Amino acid sequence: GDILIVDRALTPTNNKIVIARIDGELTIKRLRREGDRILLCPENPAYEPLVITPSMDFEVWGVVTCVIHRV
Repeated sequence: GDILIVDRALTPTNNKIVIARIDGELTIKRLRREGDRILLCPENPAYEPLVITPSMDFEVWGVVTCVIHRV
């Protein structure tokens, strides 16, 4: 039920939360760059990071700049 404000004009940098498209599906994850590797890391520690490979259709759609929580 949260509302995200996303800026598509910002350059996605290390540790930013992004909306990414992977093989046609959208996901919200923290972007991490480790050397040549790109990882999308969930905030929930129960889930593993997703390593982006060259075979994936991957695009960062935008950078999350604000989260509005309903009360």
